[in-house]
Amino acid sequence: MGDEDMNLMIVDDHEIVRDGLSLLLEQSFCIDSILYASEGYEAIKLAETFSADLVLLDVSMPGGLDGISTLEKMRQLLPNAKIAIFSMHDDIGCQRQAYEKGADGYLVKQLKREELIHSLDQILAGRKVFSSTVLDEDTGAGTFIDLDLPISKREKEVFILTVMGYSQKDIAEKLDISVKTVENHRQNIGEKLGTHKRYDWVDTARKYQLFSV
Repeated sequence: MGDEDMNLMIVDDHEIVRDGLSLLLEQSFCIDSILYASEGYEAIKLAETFSADLVLLDVSMPGGLDGISTLEKMRQLLPNAKIAIFSMHDDIGCQRQAYEKGADGYLVKQLKREELIHSLDQILAGRKVFSSTVLDEDTGAGTFIDLDLPISKREKEVFILTVMGYSQKDIAEKLDISVKTVENHRQNIGEKLGTHKRYDWVDTARKYQLFSV
């Protein structure tokens, strides 16, 4: 098996989710083989003989074994696999549990296609993809408890436009300020948020529900 090919397992009790995910991932990654399970026990049985590189695992499934318990057992059976929780619930407690039990990421089903692929790229590259709150707690860094971002109103405008994918030049024109000012704002935002990475900013924007702006 080459570096590019991977074995994928999708564990979800909804056939439409399984089909949709496999279609999407086959278009974006080199998939060697895909196995499906509709609940935890079935997934664990498959993991005993199928050496998956990436497992997408729903949290709430019927059949008596929830996603977190399944995750714990899968992690023992597949120590080298990347295991991502894929859930309807963007619940910080659930994310924290998943992180503690060895998941590599926690993705919500409401993600747009490109956000999902980007997150999986990050996970496959060995990064942990969770809400910054969960990661902050783990690294001991400060976490934002207030419900508003700790940035000024103008910085917030620059932040949202950046997250939406606008270039510095576009933002400067939109807000009628110089490119240098946009750069300064971005620098300040990065310092206040503790990260200059765009995917972290996207995560923060989602956490503060700024996408509705």
